[in-house]
Amino acid sequence: MNKGLKIALIIIPIVIVLMIAGLLGIVFLALNGTANADEYKIGNDVVASIKAVVGQRDVTSTETSISDGVTTKTMKYTSDTVYEDLLEYATYLMEEEDFVLTENMNLKVSPGTIEMAKESEEEGKILLLTIKYNKSGYTLILQKGAGELTLY
Repeated sequence: MNKGLKIALIIIPIVIVLMIAGLLGIVFLALNGTANADEYKIGNDVVASIKAVVGQRDVTSTETSISDGVTTKTMKYTSDTVYEDLLEYATYLMEEEDFVLTENMNLKVSPGTIEMAKESEEEGKILLLTIKYNKSGYTLILQKGAGELTLY
């Protein structure tokens, strides 16, 4: 085997390993970029993030999609303090960001769901925040779409 081939057989696997490590790093940064930012941005609207209210939590996935005129951002977190996190976060959103509960909240039931909404900055649209949780974590689903918030 010639010297050039030996060097190529050594260098190619090293380059492949470095490329995979780089891609994994980019995925890690992307996951933590949205979910661990101080705010979630959805169009012109800004909502305080979990990190901004209760501190950084482990992110397991993030996703953004647009379907039928509705923009959806989904962030999944794990936490050892689910009840405390969600009570503090929901209270903050109601007191500081004008969110209202759209269904009763009972954090003693697990798994469970919290649903909140507020008027969007964009006329004729609303923000809907659904939080699905269990003992080990929670998923925040923030949606923006056409609608009207009517309070009774």
